[in-house]
Amino acid sequence: MKRSYIGPPSSISELLERAHALAGLSLGEVAAILGEKGPSSDRLRTKGHGGELIERALGANAGNLDMPDFTELSVELKTIPLDGRGKVKESTFVCSIDLERASEEEWETSRVWRKLCCVLWMPVQSSAAGPLSTRRLGTPVLWRPDVAQQEQIRADWLLLMGMIAIGKVEDISAHLGEVLQVRPKAKDSQVKVEVLMDGELLRVNPRGFYLRARFTEGLLWSLTESASPP
Repeated sequence: MKRSYIGPPSSISELLERAHALAGLSLGEVAAILGEKGPSSDRLRTKGHGGELIERALGANAGNLDMPDFTELSVELKTIPLDGRGKVKESTFVCSIDLERASEEEWETSRVWRKLCCVLWMPVQSSAAGPLSTRRLGTPVLWRPDVAQQEQIRADWLLLMGMIAIGKVEDISAHLGEVLQVRPKAKDSQVKVEVLMDGELLRVNPRGFYLRARFTEGLLWSLTESASPP
């Protein structure tokens, strides 16, 4: 039955039940459930719309708010593309960076921690062949960082935000950070924003935080292994 609107889940158990029900479906089939055209839809040719479909199918309700996707559950949804061997293909976007407020943020109330304290990972088959609508969803896993993982992310965040706070944003490369990295977040390098940093007005590319592919790949492997029956 087609459903154009699905209300937010009332519990994490309900969210997981919904997510597992999507496993094995193609993005075109998810689109059909939501009343869209599916494979013939022009919008489904973009990766971003695929993520939006999954959000709608699961009942994410944050919209454009600076909050986790499932606001009442404090759970963030992250789709993650896997190749034919089950390898993570790219780094995962966490959140954009408010460059002007870098010196004011604290780890415990930061955007990064708000987004990563509890994540529902939804793997998506990724292949150069065939339309986006034919890509299938994998088995979802719920992740809460353990103490060691949280410390890894926190250490990177402190390093990178510290550099931004003193106006060294242009000195940050994607090589900095063990698991968390800063990268430009724009369609191309020509996109610039004006920001006041350390008393100086600068024109810079917007930036975002990303989790490295090697970290998320190891994470998904360990979560999948621990969830497998003995």
